[in-house]
Amino acid sequence: MLMSLQELKEQAYQLSVSDRLALVSAVIESLQDIPPIENWQYLVARPHPWRKQLYIKGRKLLASIVWQDIITNQMSPEQAAENWDLPLSTIHEAIQYCESHQELLKLEADEERYQLEVKGVSFESTNAA
Repeated sequence: MLMSLQELKEQAYQLSVSDRLALVSAVIESLQDIPPIENWQYLVARPHPWRKQLYIKGRKLLASIVWQDIITNQMSPEQAAENWDLPLSTIHEAIQYCESHQELLKLEADEERYQLEVKGVSFESTNAA
């Protein structure tokens, strides 16, 4: 019997923090078992206890931050390049990376939210009724 994603999430919330981190690491690792055919020119990995997504080379800036900014603010790649003071080719590569690694980005966002909640940070819905 297959579990839904919601059922899996509920079971994961019952694990200890260290077990959750181990589970997230295992899932992320399994997503990265794809042969490394990617050769990013403007993106780089940085050491982190559980985060595996790539950063903009030369900056402490996650590619996903740039991508989310583009989506949220409905920017063109050219506007994003100007906004972030980055070459347009870097913006295009960040977009390509994020669009092709959405599962990893979602898992890491969920983990970051969980870790903040454990520290007592509360999140209120921003959805208008």
